[in-house]
This record gives sequence, structure tokens and C-alpha cells, in this order.
Amino acid sequence: MMSVQIGKFGTLEIGHKTGMGKVSEVMDMGNSIRKERNLRPYKLDEILRTQDIWEFIIERYNQFTEKLKDNPENRSFSKYPDSVDLKFELQYSILEKYKDKQGFIQYSKLIRNFPNLIKSKRGKNGGTWAELYILLKIASKLDKKLEVEIYRVFIEEHLLSFRDLGGDNYKRLNIKIDTLSDRKDKNNQGIYINIAKQFRQKLEILNTKGYNEKEHNILIQETRARWLDNLISMIDVGFINSYKELQNTLGKLK
Repeated sequence: MMSVQIGKFGTLEIGHKTGMGKVSEVMDMGNSIRKERNLRPYKLDEILRTQDIWEFIIERYNQFTEKLKDNPENRSFSKYPDSVDLKFELQYSILEKYKDKQGFIQYSKLIRNFPNLIKSKRGKNGGTWAELYILLKIASKLDKKLEVEIYRVFIEEHLLSFRDLGGDNYKRLNIKIDTLSDRKDKNNQGIYINIAKQFRQKLEILNTKGYNEKEHNILIQETRARWLDNLISMIDVGFINSYKELQNTLGKLK
């Protein structure tokens, strides 16, 4: 999980691989702004009862199911409603069976069809969680300034992309460490951890437990990804042949 600063509005915990974040955090930020503007706060129930939000979720779902057309056997993205004959695409008509007499969506059962997009759970880390696109949709219902700021942080700055790239490059570097002359056929778990700590110290991310606000600066993410890629290349061409040389080279990177 990443704890990402959303401008002056607050922080949002979000999985850097899943893109799933806690809806209540977006609701709290949005309602705090609404209070400052003397507007009444929204309850999540008010948003999830509307046709508009579920049409959006269906379209997001259909984007994923497009990927299944070339592989009909892979239907693992989401549970399909038993009563609907799906050919990879959901229609808005599915919503009719979930409406009450007033036309509001009774979403407690509907939500179960989209576990990789939006879900509610109890216990530890309980609450309602949704992927980034849906978090943005919810933010748009609350306050436009909040919506724009979330767009800026995650889309304009490509924050998740660089965090994923850095994570992938760490895995690649660990594999390369196993090939160094003094680390072959050894347990290098401690080495992986030490190199990660050295990176954090060099990037001046002093809190080495979990993530913190500074770590999610776009320049830090870009620098980390670039340094990792450089070290991997140096090992590949034989410039770095030992763990000591790796440490020394990392210390000189700028």
C-alpha cells in the first residue's frame, strides 16, 4: 500500500499494483471541502444508490472484459451474475433487477459482481474499497477541485507507473545480484534488504518502515527507477562483478 498526499486535501492509501483505495478517505476529503463551502456532506450510500455510478462501473468492467475476447477460457476478472448470459459485455439493463420502487440501486448484492473494481469487507482493513477510476468518479460527485487534484497526482505525474517500474526493477536487480561472483549459490535475502535500505538513504527517504509522503514524489520515483536500470546494465556488461562493487557504484550514482 502507498500513502499518497492529495495536495492540501489529505492522504489516500492505495495499492500500487491493484490501484485499489479506501473510499472513505475520498469521502472524508470531499466532505471536508463541502463543509468549508457550507454545503451539506454526502453519504456514500447516496452515491452508490445512483444509476450513474453503476453505469460507470459497468463501462470500466467492459474495458477489462474486452481483453477476454481473444481468450474465452479466461473469465477470472470478475464473478458473472448467474441470471445473465454474458458475452463479455455487461449491459445497463442488468441494473433493473437491483432497483427498488423509487428507482434507487440496491447495491449490496450488485457490488459482489465486481470484486476487482469495488468491494466492501468487514474486519481488519474493512470498509469499501474501489479502484482508482471509481475513486475519481466518486470524487467528481463531491468536489471538482478534489477530482482535479487526484487526476494530477496519479495521471499527470504517472505516480503508479513509476512506482511499479521501480518495483519491477528491484526484482530484476535481485536476480542480477545472484549472478555476482561473490554471491553465487548463496542466500542473498539480507543483501537485497541492505541494497534497498541504501537506496532509501541515498534518496533521503529516512523512514525505512513502510512508505511515507516523500517517497511518492515523482522525481524520487523516476530517479530510483533510473538508478536501478543503470545498475542492472552495469552488471550485464561486467562493470560490476561483486557485491562490494555494487555498493560502491550505488554510492556514486547521481
